Amino acid sequence: MREISVIGGGSWATALVKILAENKIRVYWYLRRQLQVEAITREGSNPDYISFAKLDTDYIEASTDLADVLSKCQHILFVVPSAHLPAVCQQIDPDQMDNKIIISSIKGTVGPDNLLPSSFLAKSFGALQLNQAILAGPCHAEEIAVGKKTYMTVCAGDPLLRTALSNAFGSNYVQIRESQDLIGVEYAAIFKNVVGLVCGMAKGTNYGDNFIAVLVANAIHELEMLLHALGLDSVQIGSSSYLGDLFVTAYSQHSRNRTFGVLIGQGYSVEQTKDTMSMVAEGYTATKGLHDMATARGLNMPILNTAYRVLYNYMPVKTEFKLLERSMI
Repeated sequence: MREISVIGGGSWATALVKILAENKIRVYWYLRRQLQVEAITREGSNPDYISFAKLDTDYIEASTDLADVLSKCQHILFVVPSAHLPAVCQQIDPDQMDNKIIISSIKGTVGPDNLLPSSFLAKSFGALQLNQAILAGPCHAEEIAVGKKTYMTVCAGDPLLRTALSNAFGSNYVQIRESQDLIGVEYAAIFKNVVGLVCGMAKGTNYGDNFIAVLVANAIHELEMLLHALGLDSVQIGSSSYLGDLFVTAYSQHSRNRTFGVLIGQGYSVEQTKDTMSMVAEGYTATKGLHDMATARGLNMPILNTAYRVLYNYMPVKTEFKLLERSMI
């Protein structure tokens, strides 16, 4: 792979662009704001997200022209918040996506049908499964920005596509794990954001490390339950693609979902928390999507239920956590 189009201008998109440019992959990068484009072109950094990340502009062409960016090459990487994906796709002529390789690195369910991002993109553009891939963690943009050791999962049904993406994103500090489990890894990436929120709530309400450790252990059980309900009984849940991403989101100071939960635990309302944070916490919308799906399948997932009742039924955090304590195993 020598070139790729990237759709999205947030911190995760910026981190991925950084890796690609370092690997001398030409990046055609769509961003919504002209000020971002000008700053990236002039200064080699994204002024709005992880601005300390240095970008090699010799390999980056930033633009606010979505159609032009899509026309540049065959591989298209979507890195936008799940809530914004439908609006982005509505701006795209489906004919422009014929025979494109569609790559997703989005960690939330999409739309009223609670679709996986890869499923939504396939439905929007008629993409074949062999022409799709996903990128997952465990990794945080902030650590990629400063070149700290990072692990990433590349999922695709086509082995040649997996190899191409592994070469494009692997580096001396990014180690790639390849997988064919698009569904399992994508659901795990979505669920871990909910876990990060609840761990943050626990921290915000002054629970200690002991309780949070038990909370995470129970979250692993809930993830297994979810994956089995999807027919993924052979998944090796102990691998970094599943639990590594969950752990880093639950414990890291860089986790925006954990930060969102901390503020909720400290008494902020959902709207106040959204206003306070400059970045989207995917776990908020993911909570509703996964809760709807789990309810429809008759799954009892106490951690997911707690997140839903606090965020969408506006139940008191402390009351809900007292109930959650009783369900921990």
